[in-house]
Amino acid sequence: MRWLACAALAFSAAVFAANYALPASWTPLCALLLALLSGAVGLLHRRWLRPTVVALMAAALGLGCFYSQDRFIAEPCRALDGETREITARLLEYPQVYDGYSSARVCLEGEDLPRVDALLYVNGGFIDLAEPGQLLHFTAKLRSTDSRYGVAYRGYYAKDIYLRLSIDKPILVTDRGFDLRTLPVRIQHRLSETALSLFPEDTSPFIKALMLGDKTELYREKALELALSRAGLMHVAAVSGMHIAFLVGFLQLLLGKSRRSSLLCMLLLWSFVLISGASPSSVRAGVMQTLLLAAPLVRRENDPLTSLSAALALLLLINPYAAASVSLQLSFAAMAGILAFAERLRENFAAPFADGPFAGAGRLIAASAAVSVSALIFAIPLMAVHFGTVAILSPLASLLSLWAVSLCFGLAWLSCFASLLLPALGQALAWITAWPARYIFLVARLISSVPFSVLYARNTLALLWLLLVYAAFAAAAIAGLRRPWRLLLPAALAALALFAVTGVTRWSYSREPGVITALDVGQGQCVCAYAGDKTLVVDCGGLYSGGNAGETAGEYLLSCERRRVDLLLLTHLHEDHANGVPMLLEMLPVERIVMPLPEDENDALYREICGSAREKGTEILYLVDDLHLTLGGMELFIYSPEPESRENERCAALLASFGSYDILITGDASAAREEELTEHLPLGGTELFIAGHHGSRKANSERLLSQLGGDTAIISVGYNNYGHPADEVLERFAAYGYTVYRTDQNGDITIRIGREYGEA
Repeated sequence: MRWLACAALAFSAAVFAANYALPASWTPLCALLLALLSGAVGLLHRRWLRPTVVALMAAALGLGCFYSQDRFIAEPCRALDGETREITARLLEYPQVYDGYSSARVCLEGEDLPRVDALLYVNGGFIDLAEPGQLLHFTAKLRSTDSRYGVAYRGYYAKDIYLRLSIDKPILVTDRGFDLRTLPVRIQHRLSETALSLFPEDTSPFIKALMLGDKTELYREKALELALSRAGLMHVAAVSGMHIAFLVGFLQLLLGKSRRSSLLCMLLLWSFVLISGASPSSVRAGVMQTLLLAAPLVRRENDPLTSLSAALALLLLINPYAAASVSLQLSFAAMAGILAFAERLRENFAAPFADGPFAGAGRLIAASAAVSVSALIFAIPLMAVHFGTVAILSPLASLLSLWAVSLCFGLAWLSCFASLLLPALGQALAWITAWPARYIFLVARLISSVPFSVLYARNTLALLWLLLVYAAFAAAAIAGLRRPWRLLLPAALAALALFAVTGVTRWSYSREPGVITALDVGQGQCVCAYAGDKTLVVDCGGLYSGGNAGETAGEYLLSCERRRVDLLLLTHLHEDHANGVPMLLEMLPVERIVMPLPEDENDALYREICGSAREKGTEILYLVDDLHLTLGGMELFIYSPEPESRENERCAALLASFGSYDILITGDASAAREEELTEHLPLGGTELFIAGHHGSRKANSERLLSQLGGDTAIISVGYNNYGHPADEVLERFAAYGYTVYRTDQNGDITIRIGREYGEA
């Protein structure tokens, strides 16, 4: 089976190279060269060169598969970008209903279009009640999924989705009867409804995710999602090898270990994989468990490396773009770490428990800890790259909670099946199931509240610390240190270095009069400012960025060792300036929010902000009159808006001074509003201007720019259809001598105020 491993690893390596290193146009030539090289090496007729021949040919096949996928599937879809077509498509899933629109995955079936999967976005409720398997007929505008918010993106390709369809007119729905292909989706939907109605409200989103891998409702529980993420436990809510192992173990407990039971286990196993959505992690686990179950049937010994590499190659053969899937990368990295290090770590962890009355329990704990730690060894760098965070205490959280996860998983399925036969029994079991789930929540909240439990990759020193940790453990292993020093010594060094990193970070942000950072939150605005131990945030919202502005701001603040926000000023209550506030309140304490009175007190965003503030004990101060505040080394003058004006005219404006260094922030104020500011605020000699309305031509007037004096301007802007920033505004800035920075081009923009400006 090692021949299979050799071929599978070479095939997979070539596909990853095609995704991340080679231009698509080079892949056919490189594939041809590898095939020719394989043939040339094969002509040497050397037995020891056979693995090389196999690897080269498999790599050529990998490049060829990627090129075929790109040339014959992705490229025709890219050619349709921007066109409007009459479309017939089959609905593949139940629509997801949001505020004002719905979305669903469909498969195109028209003769003049490629038969690919697409995401359908519908303004209005035209497909809310449609069911999988039905045919839809409509006119839609087509967009390729090779970019997202103006940036190259392969996440949709990794999910086998190649087009986005947008419509805002009624759809003709044709019911063609039952479609067997939609059976797993229908079963999943039924089980999802059962889980949400059967289990207690506080646990049903988590239990649904645990059973089926559907985290839709879990993502809406911001506090719980954040606690699970910080504790490194979100992986338990994605169907993976752990869940498959639980299922197979339970089935073998019921059915025994015979050939017949192995075949039945495989059938039920793949039914579960399909019902749970066939994610890369579940397919990987399914392939590995199938090979494990099948090995005795064909009188072969199971080889974990072969199983893992074969599972990866199978997924990439089906869709070479799946190499760009983050879940696939993390799943295989975790499993590779377990195969490489788990047994060795188990021996080290179990050594202190070799004898004594608690030897059995000690060995069990050692095995669980070894698996948890080894799963992170290769996964941590990927988490730092993709998510910007690393949950340092994840092994501890797993050690404390995995027994409860397995118990909750088994009881959840048992509760659902029991409810079909005896509803009362199902409800009783569901009540019992809720308690291990609540225990998991408790562990997540406790672990996530520990200082330094999360490492943020935004901090360069934190990344250096991570490299130091890997180097220390590698050096201890190479040096052959004896137990327990091979683990204790590098662990102690890592702990000391972590304290040093946090101390240096805190010192670096406090040694100057002030620091101002405009965060890249997409089409929106979020500005953070520090002076001494006081922290100010102005606005916290963004659109079209793929992330939450509150999470972006929270991660940034925590990476700078700012553990609280003293004042959050909202210039106005539009989404692009305030939709991240609830998440920011979850991320860290906010003492006070200052904002104008809303235009509509029933506005959903306003009500959500007020609800979150009440829950967290944050004071809200409505801006009725002008405010003059001192916050550490910052002197703040907040100019209140006219109460009867439109929302954009209701913008608060801020003039902040760090000694003699002045900053002006006007939100989305119009030119008329800017004229008012020039009459009421001392703006001459302002060093930094956060451009109004994301660089709109309706703001940033010549009168304002000329009075400010021309120094530095930051435009907080992202992908948009409004034409921000306007060319005439950029020309205006240039004419008045401004140095302009843009968050869409420069990312986060940080300005450190030097000592030459003095202190307030």
